Amino acid sequence: MAKIAWVEACQLDPTLSSLTRFFDVPPAFAETLAGGLTNRCWKIVAPHKGNYVWRPISELTNAFTISRFQEYQILKAIEHDVIGPKAVFINEKGLLVEWIDGDQFNDAEFDLQLKTLVRIHLLDKKRIPVAPFNYTARVDHYWMQLPASVQDEALKVLYQRWRSVPTLEPEELTLCHFDLGPHNLVKTAQGLRVIDWEYAGIADPRLDLAMLLTTEDKLNPAHIARYCQLRDIDTVDAWIEGVTQWSIRVQMLALLWYLLAFHLRGDPIYEQQAIQIKENLCK
Repeated sequence: MAKIAWVEACQLDPTLSSLTRFFDVPPAFAETLAGGLTNRCWKIVAPHKGNYVWRPISELTNAFTISRFQEYQILKAIEHDVIGPKAVFINEKGLLVEWIDGDQFNDAEFDLQLKTLVRIHLLDKKRIPVAPFNYTARVDHYWMQLPASVQDEALKVLYQRWRSVPTLEPEELTLCHFDLGPHNLVKTAQGLRVIDWEYAGIADPRLDLAMLLTTEDKLNPAHIARYCQLRDIDTVDAWIEGVTQWSIRVQMLALLWYLLAFHLRGDPIYEQQAIQIKENLCK
C-alpha cells in the first residue's frame, strides 16, 4: 500500500472529494489497497474518526453490475451479526465502510471457510431488501459487453449451452457472498470477519458453495458432504449433484468475467485465465 497525502489522493481519485462533509477534519492520508479489478479501493486514515475503506463507484463497477447501494443495504442488514464491516456512509460516488484490523487468513484452514459460508447462509435473509440474484441475466450482461471479435463459435456454443440455470430440485434461497476466498477473510480478536461484499446477493446456496469450491480448487464430494453436515442437511447426494451442476456455471461466469476484464483493462493475465477456463469448458 502506498500512503498518499489527502489532497493529492483527492486529485488522483476525485470521488474522495465527496467525503468532505463526512470528515469534520480532513483525513491525514489515504492508502491505495491491493485488490481485484472491480475493487480499486482506498484505506482512509482520519486521526479524529478512525480508519475506513472507501469503495468508489466507477465504470468498472457498472460494467460488472456491482451496486454499492445494494452492498450498503446488505451490510446494514447484517450489521448486528458482526460478520462484515459496518457500512458508515454512502453517496452517489461510493460507499464508506469501517476498516477491520486483523491477521491474514491461513489458506490451510478450509474447514473454517466452510463454517463461515454456512454462517452467512443461515443469516436472516428477510431483513435484506434486495432482489434475488439472476444468473442468466448476469451471464447475458457480461456477454453483451464483449466485442464481436471475442465471440467466436466455440465461445458462442459455451454461452448458449451454459447460460441457463441447472434443472434441480428447488432449494431455499439464502444470503450468498460469492467471493469467500482467503483474501476476503480477516482474523480478529472477535472472530473471523468477511470483507468485500460487492458481489453478494440472495441466491441458491449451492451456487455460492460451488463458487467457493471451484475457485479454491476443492470441488469434491467430501467438502460438499461436510457443508451438509454443518447445516444438518440429509440430502447429501442431491447437493453433490446440485453443486456439481452449478460449478460448470461458475466457470462460465468466470470465463465471461475474465474476458470482459481483459476487454476493459487489457491486462494479459485476464486473457490467460480466460483461455484456461475456456479450454476446460470445451473439454
